[in-house]
Amino acid sequence: MLRTRFTFTSRGVLLAAACASLAGLLAVGCADGLAVKQQPAAERPKATSGAISSLERGSDSTAYPLNLPSTDKLRGRAAYTANCQGCHGTYYTAAEKADLAKDLALAEGHVDKNKVVGPLKEEGRYPALAPKNGPDFYDRDWRFQRTPGQVFQLLAEGSAPEKLGLPKGKRLQHPGPVPGPDGKPLRNADGSLRMEMGRGWLDFMEISRGGVKYAPGDPVPVWDALFYVWSRSIAGHSVTRFKEVWDVYGQNCNVCHGTIGKGDGPAARTIYPQPFNFTNRKAMAETTDEFLFWRISEGGQFTKIPESIQQTMTPQALSLYVHQWSAMPAWRGVLSDDQRWMAVDGVRSKSYDHE
Repeated sequence: MLRTRFTFTSRGVLLAAACASLAGLLAVGCADGLAVKQQPAAERPKATSGAISSLERGSDSTAYPLNLPSTDKLRGRAAYTANCQGCHGTYYTAAEKADLAKDLALAEGHVDKNKVVGPLKEEGRYPALAPKNGPDFYDRDWRFQRTPGQVFQLLAEGSAPEKLGLPKGKRLQHPGPVPGPDGKPLRNADGSLRMEMGRGWLDFMEISRGGVKYAPGDPVPVWDALFYVWSRSIAGHSVTRFKEVWDVYGQNCNVCHGTIGKGDGPAARTIYPQPFNFTNRKAMAETTDEFLFWRISEGGQFTKIPESIQQTMTPQALSLYVHQWSAMPAWRGVLSDDQRWMAVDGVRSKSYDHE
């Protein structure tokens, strides 16, 4: 794992002052909306937070969390453990894996024996369950070309477009509980939930503490579980990974985008368009990690948006959040691939709360 850190030498200061913006989320104003060209300042679109376009079930309009999703053990972890762990398996953080190994190595009767195993058992996370199906959440590939809003729709409704830029293309499907005549989920003879592809979890999410249910239709636990698994590639990477992510963000993005990510860093007042606000949950729910990595790599003077990105984000999202000719520098060649991925995780981390 790379642990090199970019520091502000005289060259770095110049780049940092240009760091302006993953505003890089801001937009192409050509006839086809995708092939880009420079626009007069007065005509350049500005990012807007927008409003919910639809909360209707079955709609392909992008959903986004109204409150900050949380991955901690009382919310995201609890929702995942109760509803997802049986199929997708148990995911420990790197710190939990290290602490668990030490606990299991202790002799019976040791004063610290079971201090780690005990709480994990209470949460239903020990012994660990192996995944039966689905992606490896320690690996970012499963979400590389997916937006959080797209994954939310898949979990909540049971179905979502495979490619948001190709709305008439294939659809992804996810299994969910089958409701009985009384609205409660049907169960198999062994007590397990009866599942069916294309069913959503929106009405059936429970938490792991005694099988307590959320209010039917409450989107909060779905978002919490979603970002819990979204964060596993960071939390499971190494004990120090979150610190490394924040170091990369702090040393290279903070000057323009700000500590919290609101686009209000020390250099922000001198930049047009202004650095992007990463706490804009609607915008972040409509963007892919592939887009963020490309945008950080290429900066604000690109000539064309790659077709792969055009297919995985809606034309509306591209027109709202992508802006050519920003002061954002190209970080390719300055930051390594691993550091740019950490910058992506640092940017994304502004849209959910961590354990």
